[in-house]
Amino acid sequence: MNFISIDAVTEKSNISLFINDKCVSEYNDCKNSSHLPAAIKLCMQKNNLNLKELDYIAITIGPGSYTGIRVGLSISQGIAYSLSIPIVPINTMDFLFYSSILVGDEDKIIGFPSYGNKLIYFSIINGVRSENKVVDVKLLKDKKIYGAHLERFDKVINYKKIDISSKLIGIYSIENYSELATKEMSKVAPVYLDLYGVQTND
Repeated sequence: MNFISIDAVTEKSNISLFINDKCVSEYNDCKNSSHLPAAIKLCMQKNNLNLKELDYIAITIGPGSYTGIRVGLSISQGIAYSLSIPIVPINTMDFLFYSSILVGDEDKIIGFPSYGNKLIYFSIINGVRSENKVVDVKLLKDKKIYGAHLERFDKVINYKKIDISSKLIGIYSIENYSELATKEMSKVAPVYLDLYGVQTND
């Protein structure tokens, strides 16, 4: 299938274009999420592909940057709705869980930055995933934490990086398309982080 994949969990969003389920173009130079429309247009023109030839849009819905998620999801929903194609919403923590299976120890902690000195995390013990929690990073001092965008905490935790990008999000969307794809845009809710935990805007 042909689709655009958008990683919008940070202020600097990035996109990938897939043709026949193969990544043919990546754009990682968005200074902020407002550059997404131009980046999408550039990738499409570079590969001589028309928007009408897209089969779906894959987009991270959070947790992550409030602005990045809001803008990225709005653009994705707008394109998908106008073309009557599905959107594939991808939860950041679900992606990290999926990616973590192949790395490190069997039992592990998976984290992602929240506000200030807090991070959102879950643990995997005997293959079972716990619920997400938001805590001060000091409570996880010296623990081995697998995750993404945790560089600012590497003096507190033993940080083990898991890569996250629009290309990897796209591959994830291919493998989970049948479960995640939907044309019901109203049911796709962003997952935001605030000072107290995780919120879903229904």
